[in-house]
Amino acid sequence: MKSLERRRTAIAVAAAVVATSALAACSSSGGNSSQSSGPVTIDVVSNFTSDIARGQELNDLIKQFNAEHKGKITVVSQTTADWPTLQAKIRTEISVGDAPDVFLYNFNPSDLSLEKYGANSLIDWTSYLNADPSWKASFSSQDLSTVRYSGDTVAIPDDQSSALIYYNKSLFRQAGISTFPTTWTQFFADAKALQAAGITPISLYTADDAWYAMNAYSYLAISDGGTGAYYATKLQTAPMTEAAASLKELFSYAPKNAVGANYAVASASFLDGKSAMAIDGPWLISSIQQDMSNYCTNVGVATAPTNGNSTEQPGTIVTDALTVWGAAKSPNQAEQQAVVDWMKFYTSPESAAGMATTGQFPLIVKTPTSGASFADSNCLMKPFVDLTNAAPAKSVNVERYMTTEAQAQLPSLVDGLAAGSISPANFVSQLQQLNTTAP
Repeated sequence: MKSLERRRTAIAVAAAVVATSALAACSSSGGNSSQSSGPVTIDVVSNFTSDIARGQELNDLIKQFNAEHKGKITVVSQTTADWPTLQAKIRTEISVGDAPDVFLYNFNPSDLSLEKYGANSLIDWTSYLNADPSWKASFSSQDLSTVRYSGDTVAIPDDQSSALIYYNKSLFRQAGISTFPTTWTQFFADAKALQAAGITPISLYTADDAWYAMNAYSYLAISDGGTGAYYATKLQTAPMTEAAASLKELFSYAPKNAVGANYAVASASFLDGKSAMAIDGPWLISSIQQDMSNYCTNVGVATAPTNGNSTEQPGTIVTDALTVWGAAKSPNQAEQQAVVDWMKFYTSPESAAGMATTGQFPLIVKTPTSGASFADSNCLMKPFVDLTNAAPAKSVNVERYMTTEAQAQLPSLVDGLAAGSISPANFVSQLQQLNTTAP
């Protein structure tokens, strides 16, 4: 993944390896407590290092859980900052039947590690979810379907960060725009109005993973072809070509240095008030709070426009790749139940609210935003989570489905599309060819 780690941590520099431990605790929280002659120790493996907000919140949740399960369960956080290295290590451990107790994993159609080995070495969560309907209902049926393989639920969904549109209301007002557009026709008309007022409409970039541009491309594609416009190595020609033509037009409303720029340059353009919009994940919120004045009044969050027909449901969102929690199967029922107790605690509404606000990391479970956690200081996170909760459908950013060959060539292809040296049809044709190679 990835530049994802760099973006999510924003300006934080990841630490090497940290561990958090606390004494185990006594009463159960949200599940049946495990029975054991001594404390059951659970290692939770992730990249949630203690120098970033979500790592600090995880540590606090662990302390709370351990205090509530004293004498029965001790959860210990084992973290590695380097996400690709951590994922490679976990894949190897899964394949030899030595998976960590609980581990955070990147779930995508090109990697079948969980599905291939899960039946033999990983917990099947199906019976535990069915035994607790309220817990099961906190996940969408789409998310649970994604992690189901041959009848087994091989993991618990953790996060799938939405990519929503942040917009500068004060710049919109300067251009005479009072509301965020709901159709792409209105969107491009507003972009022209912003440009006519001397305002750069939207931040885009082409270097690295071209995240902003590919978010826009994904939204445009599902507006043209629905959520079936692309999946894994299948890119549907007509909607993808129409979307590429619209993306090319969108670059005419981006900063002049968009071609060749990276995430830092593009996000800074929005944060400095030089561009009116950016399509980004929840990690941008902490930078907005730090760099933009009166952000509760001057910054809005919105879902992307649609074509105004029935192809795409309004409110549909593009997301980053899905990450999940897998867990090693144990013959010791007390140990396995302890893992279940921890996962139910971590994905509870209270814990999810803490991860979204203090941890600045919304989980995939339906997170209530009516509590005290979502106060004025979280005036952007609340609408972000509300829009995510209300989404009628979602699609992973198209780039996250691409083969490594396609991803490697993506920056030059987007450069060519933006500069006009590659036609929309040729752009899609080359992506399709690159995307047929096995990763």
